[in-house]
Amino acid sequence: MFKSVVGHSNDPDSLIAITDVVHECTHSLAGMTPQAGILFAAIDFDHKFILQQIQQAFPNIELIGGTTNGEISSVLEFQQDSLTLMLFASDCVEIRAGLGQNVSQNPVQAAQQAIAQATGNSTAPPKLCLTFPESLTSSGVRIVEGLQQILGENVPIVGGMTADDYTFNQLTNFSRSSAE
Repeated sequence: MFKSVVGHSNDPDSLIAITDVVHECTHSLAGMTPQAGILFAAIDFDHKFILQQIQQAFPNIELIGGTTNGEISSVLEFQQDSLTLMLFASDCVEIRAGLGQNVSQNPVQAAQQAIAQATGNSTAPPKLCLTFPESLTSSGVRIVEGLQQILGENVPIVGGMTADDYTFNQLTNFSRSSAE
């Protein structure tokens, strides 16, 4: 079984937005425990607080994502300045997250670090890679090249760069280790 659920709020208040999103996801999960999630949040939210609330609601979740300049979901369609969380629950698919640091200085080393962390507790080789690296100081092409070098050509790489609403001064990437 594999189930994905989505929570999406366009309330500008961090507490109200994350409360709405967690409630939507919990209701849709109908008692199932998610193992992983993807979080996209506008730049003006209190990201640390939101991550703490997700960790409290869903302990041990493998979480990735980042700041965005527009969010889209099946719940509210396209919004700006919103918060969206997609959760995955499965008893047949293993989902792991990893964080690569200092990507602007060495994308290949950051890719190695993220993949090592993600596969460290995995029982199977990677089949798909989702990535949402920061975009102010790094090259998306170099990051993908680094990931391909480590994963090989047979693992699809999907994702996008984080954004900060054209302020060019703050980006946040979310990962499991950010939530701890």
